[in-house]
Amino acid sequence: MSPLATPGVPAPTRNPRARALVPVAASLVLLLELAATLASVGGDAFAPVAGWGATRPADTLTFVLVGVGCAALYWSRTRPLTVLFAATGAYAAFLLLGHEPGLFLAPMFALFTAALQGAPRGAVLLAGAAAYAASLYWVYERAATIADPGAALLAWVAFGTVTGVFLAGPYVAGELVRLRRALTGRTTDPTPRPTTTP
Repeated sequence: MSPLATPGVPAPTRNPRARALVPVAASLVLLLELAATLASVGGDAFAPVAGWGATRPADTLTFVLVGVGCAALYWSRTRPLTVLFAATGAYAAFLLLGHEPGLFLAPMFALFTAALQGAPRGAVLLAGAAAYAASLYWVYERAATIADPGAALLAWVAFGTVTGVFLAGPYVAGELVRLRRALTGRTTDPTPRPTTTP
């Protein structure tokens, strides 16, 4: 067993293309999240409706959380569960500190790869649920000061639904790809079958 392997997770297949794809995708996520965070510096605060609760401006801690959450993704193939906990932990801390909405891509990527690698389902669902709970708390903090009940309800529905899809979608996609690979592997028989002539 590799010293980098996560206990209970099957070793990743030796696919050179997949090995090259992970660092490229992780680099893309890191660049996009850093660019989005940098774009929020000095900009107007995010306020979709009147009375929306204030968010924390980007600071050094913001960039540290983005860096930790995204840099962990480079080890997604060898330590999917550890990466998932790092990415969702950074995301949850990001939201609980009251930052502008962001850092979605890191937990999405980590949930997909953890499901794809066959990480223990309970641990993956727990990490996803923790990230979702942090998202809902973030919405609660912002929507608590909205005077209009209709606008507050709309904020809850909109942000709750979008965040739920963002977190559940990659997990479901990873499970489906993993199951498809497993079924394909089971039904592929390399032994040639004898042909019968009528």
